[in-house]
Amino acid sequence: MNRRTFLLRAAQLAVGLSLTEPLDLLARTFPNNIISFFHTHTEERFDLRFDGRFCPRSTKIKLFSFLRDFRTGDVHPIDLGLMKILLKIQKETGSKGVCEVISGYRSPKTNASLRSRSSGVARNSLHLQGKAIDIRLSDVPTKELRDAAISLKAGGVGYYAKSDFVHIDTGDFRTW
Repeated sequence: MNRRTFLLRAAQLAVGLSLTEPLDLLARTFPNNIISFFHTHTEERFDLRFDGRFCPRSTKIKLFSFLRDFRTGDVHPIDLGLMKILLKIQKETGSKGVCEVISGYRSPKTNASLRSRSSGVARNSLHLQGKAIDIRLSDVPTKELRDAAISLKAGGVGYYAKSDFVHIDTGDFRTW
């Protein structure tokens, strides 16, 4: 590259940067494909880098372990469609906060125990298949989280105002 080309490109870059907010430029250059999790029962943390399509096997294993049935320790594969929905919710709400997990996978034993104490637990819960998660976002009110999830029409959305969480699953679109 000669001096003239260098100066021309430097001037173009300077003009471009002056017309664009620096953080906006970074956001477009480096898309936020990270979901930061905190499990409210185990107090574990996990950062998932996920592009919506590919997830390395080692990362999946860590994710499955993180979202295990915390009562029994049972680990089960998690539908990565849930992670796609969570990324879309982050984008929709502008959330930069932490995804607080109340429940991920549930073993049959745990589900039966919860059903015996509450009428709000489904016999064939999608938690049993690793296709549901109960969450809240640290920087988004749960009502807004619910509304964003519903607007996606990407699966089931349950709103539990008293317990302050939203159920999200990859089943048919429905709300409660």
